[in-house]
Amino acid sequence: MSNVIYEDKFYNEDIKLKFMENYSEGTKKILERLFKISYILEAEYEKDLYSFNREELRRLGYEYRPKSTYSSRVYIAWLQKYIDWAIEEGYHNGINPLELVSTEWKEQFVVKVKKYWTKFEIDSIFTKLENYQDIVIASLLFNGVRGKGNSEILNLKKQDIDADNNRLHVVDEDGGERWVYVDDSCIQYCLKAYNETEYEKKNGDPDPEIRSRMGQLVENEYIVRSVKTRTTHFDKAEKNIVHRRLSAIAKLIDEPNFTPINLYHSGMLYLASELYKTTGKLEKEEYDLIFSKERYYEPSEQTRYQIKTEFLNEEVLFELYPELKKMK
Repeated sequence: MSNVIYEDKFYNEDIKLKFMENYSEGTKKILERLFKISYILEAEYEKDLYSFNREELRRLGYEYRPKSTYSSRVYIAWLQKYIDWAIEEGYHNGINPLELVSTEWKEQFVVKVKKYWTKFEIDSIFTKLENYQDIVIASLLFNGVRGKGNSEILNLKKQDIDADNNRLHVVDEDGGERWVYVDDSCIQYCLKAYNETEYEKKNGDPDPEIRSRMGQLVENEYIVRSVKTRTTHFDKAEKNIVHRRLSAIAKLIDEPNFTPINLYHSGMLYLASELYKTTGKLEKEEYDLIFSKERYYEPSEQTRYQIKTEFLNEEVLFELYPELKKMK
């Protein structure tokens, strides 16, 4: 919703500010964006959104352009809460038109953008890439290696590869360590990336102004390494290398959402699909394995709940892997 262009003001500002007084600073920021976007239609209809009928509220829902069903439900819930408050305060007479709307109605506003990739799609993308140094970053994320600031990727060394047991020893930014089970291809990409000595710029389609299409990689024990430049410190790669290389891939395949977090979440969904093929369900046992220390480590129950609500559920799983729906 942050990309939506809106007026930097509220319709009936005093009333909106009075409503927001009831909430924390973090919630106020969310409400500010909601009300600044609603201003456009409120000005057009010449009335506060608490007076909108259901069709007018439906039009407003599309203005928010939510990226997930969860976000769509949240936005509508805030509109409903605001209208309820306006009725209680005497600003509006009548029944809240959102009172009896269905879940499907609340979720209809989602803007469908590609955020998740299947294992087959990921493998197909890899065939278009020239550098294992690029491939390995995406593969590690898909397999659950990330850490704070992608530190588990940046810290990964040759001696951390346990090829016999298909696992990697990873170290987070704060020094926390764990073993992560990965697939065969990820192990191979790690080894091939380590053995690369040159980096082909722009995946074989370099800018014509670039003097050389090949760059020499720094020689050290790390899997992900920088290209030698005048300023290179010949140690661990800089933090932005993950985002920079994935951004280049995103541009190549014309998929702007090919980001670290979306690749990581795509991997979660793939593991969920594999578990579903075995157990025919996605419940506590499966979630505990997905969020375990050896996979996509997430100890926070609150974050687990948010992830399950937003995308790691049967709805999104069946959409990405429709063949699983036949098993239900």
